[in-house]
Amino acid sequence: MDAPEDLRLLARNGLREIAARELKAKGPRMDAVFYLLDAMRLFRGKSLQEIQEITFEIGEIRGWISTTPRRARVLRALPGRTFSALELVCIMYAGFKRIEPGMDIGVELGEEWGMVEKLADNVN
Repeated sequence: MDAPEDLRLLARNGLREIAARELKAKGPRMDAVFYLLDAMRLFRGKSLQEIQEITFEIGEIRGWISTTPRRARVLRALPGRTFSALELVCIMYAGFKRIEPGMDIGVELGEEWGMVEKLADNVN
């Protein structure tokens, strides 16, 4: 995959701890399902390069990892919106599903992603 090695290491190692500790501690996260669905809509009609720009920008952010609902981050690639850390994790997850579907980014949202794919199939 054409991505900076630092980003790949962050995705693989840095997020794994969060996934194990917070995202999956209580079973499927319905908030993550809705954020993933929004991310899928966000990427609809975008080129692979646009998706990479958004996804890689999120991956380069340091020190923001949390699943609190507080909205705090703005992205250069998506001006005018603020995002919570969980929203960013979900956007990044959905982005990597488009960029390289089999890549392990260290966040396990497979169950939630499966729900989103079923929802999207029923909506489209």
